[in-house]
Amino acid sequence: MKLLLAATLVLMLSAMAIAVPDSQQLGPYSVSFDMNTDLQYKLMAMEPISAQSATIYNMQIFTDNTTKAILTISEYANPIDSTLGVYKQIAAMNMALNYFNTTSVDDKIIDGKEGFLISGVPFPEYTIAPADARLFNALYWMDSRYCECGTVSVGTTSVDITSSYPQDVTESLLSSLQIVKGEAAASAQPATSAQGGQVLPPT
Repeated sequence: MKLLLAATLVLMLSAMAIAVPDSQQLGPYSVSFDMNTDLQYKLMAMEPISAQSATIYNMQIFTDNTTKAILTISEYANPIDSTLGVYKQIAAMNMALNYFNTTSVDDKIIDGKEGFLISGVPFPEYTIAPADARLFNALYWMDSRYCECGTVSVGTTSVDITSSYPQDVTESLLSSLQIVKGEAAASAQPATSAQGGQVLPPT
């Protein structure tokens, strides 16, 4: 009986550990997510890139050179066009520039905001990526709003995610993603998940 109770307790603790999301602080933004995968991965925050018009915050989630996700928060000094239809076209063009053919473009709620997810496969005439490779790109705006100036939306902060992880892992990342400005991530402690997530310092 004691052995059964001990085994049950171990399973419960394991389940609780798996449910703990990873977190990373990117400048003033607290980023948390749950990859929900057995794949080993690490997190790396990059130094912010500052310009007169915008500040860019980047982080990488990577397993190896071909399996990674890049999350980019772009904070613009002034409101710009945030109409999603425009960015869907840009994302499809970027897919082609990376030798991937867009196979689907789906509207998707990410972090409680309207966004989209596009997926692509390698063009058959190119051999840069394996034939079974998949590339995903998602985007949403944290503060998009309709503009009285016309049939467009404007915003100041966009979030872009590019992923070569399998579709289920990418979907888990997007469905659990939460970004909050002005809060420290997990008291600034390195996040290590049951799947092997490990935070690395900015480069």
